[in-house]
Amino acid sequence: ETDLSTMDRQSWRRRIGMAPQRPFLFSETIAYNIGLGLTEPGDLVRQAASRAALDPDFDILPDGIDTVVGQRGIMLSGGQRQRVALARALARNADLVLLDDVLSAVDHGTERTLVESLQTAGRGRTVQPTVIIVSNRVSALRHADSIVVLDNGSVVDQGTHEELCQRDGFYRDIYQVQRS
Repeated sequence: ETDLSTMDRQSWRRRIGMAPQRPFLFSETIAYNIGLGLTEPGDLVRQAASRAALDPDFDILPDGIDTVVGQRGIMLSGGQRQRVALARALARNADLVLLDDVLSAVDHGTERTLVESLQTAGRGRTVQPTVIIVSNRVSALRHADSIVVLDNGSVVDQGTHEELCQRDGFYRDIYQVQRS
């Protein structure tokens, strides 16, 4: 265990990858936005873009990964912007990856691809990254090791998807509504 207050702040920040629901993108290329802050992005940018299911989009964008996205990413759809932010987080090979509802603007097929990609995010590494997903879509949480259910900012339940679906509660109610 390491007391976080004893760690260098910049060193700690380099160990975290984050993708917000509404990411900020610079009026630069997709590759630039994914590699933002990396000293030697190299192949990491292309690999992260693939893991974030952006490859099909590169086939239709005018310059593929080198397409300039415009101010705040205006040239991209909401789902594409979220996936660029996800790729940015994944490119860091971080120990902790925080995903704030980055699947909210993608279709269910892409969501499934992204969840599978996140499950294999740390393969080949000595230490597997911890991935924390904040989501209102139960389908994005099904394979999580542990789910913490919040209601109005308070923890109301905790467990695996199967455990939470077996007992009465907020999670099961949401799951049944989203399933139908």
